[in-house]
Amino acid sequence: MASTLLAVAFVMNVANHAGAEGISISQSIDRSQIPFEDSVHFDITLKWAGSQTAYLFEGPLSPVLAQLKVRGFTSSISSSGSVGNETTTKRFRYTLVPTTSGLARIESVRISYISWPDSIPGELVTEAMTVQVAPPLPPVQDESTVPVWAIIAGLLVVTGAVAAVVTIRRRRPKEIIKSPQEQFLESLESLKTDAAGDFRKYQTGLYNNLSVFLMARYDIVVGRLGDDEIITALDATGLNDGKKHLLGTWLVRARQDKFRPVAGTPADIVRLETEIRGYFENL
Repeated sequence: MASTLLAVAFVMNVANHAGAEGISISQSIDRSQIPFEDSVHFDITLKWAGSQTAYLFEGPLSPVLAQLKVRGFTSSISSSGSVGNETTTKRFRYTLVPTTSGLARIESVRISYISWPDSIPGELVTEAMTVQVAPPLPPVQDESTVPVWAIIAGLLVVTGAVAAVVTIRRRRPKEIIKSPQEQFLESLESLKTDAAGDFRKYQTGLYNNLSVFLMARYDIVVGRLGDDEIITALDATGLNDGKKHLLGTWLVRARQDKFRPVAGTPADIVRLETEIRGYFENL
């Protein structure tokens, strides 16, 4: 059907405060109508004239969906052209599957960013989109008569297969699911190596890692909050006043150090990393 191949896209240009060409934002879904058993790709594409570091984006994006859910997510960034005359493209792709039939909806997505190096904040907003989801297909019913011996043979085959699967699973090592604290501690070790003694780079990575932890552990989206609002949001975590104060102080200072000249030595990084590690190991 021709309508199932229809691609829907909206494009909106947002001017850059620095006076450059700005950021263009486009969105698309690969089909406007899908079977209940299928999926649809929802893409958000950002493009600007400049390098990949010209803008810093607050994340992660959290699209609000009705009658759909996210089955997969990928993001990419690439640049073309020569140095000083680059064009950069950043793309987010969501694979969405239906939860019920009918008219499914993808609400507007807000994307906060800060231009670099002038540190002027901005926001991009997509348009809401809809997808028509067909009713589920009825289960296939076999009305033919099956001999008793065939049923018994089938049961024996199934029993043997189940026994084999159980044996294999018992022998297979269990997957270890790591808590948000454990994931943060691993990222802390990598951050110290990646920063290579650069205190500002360390603070930038620390802010991102703390933001991911708060989203995973307490469902707090830091990028939408001011400094005072962060402390208020931490009240709902159940942490005592001392722990909330330390966590809020590290987060606010790291965000501020991303956009201002800071002086720090490798020894300062070691002291800060040791203090934060001890905090999370006892959280």
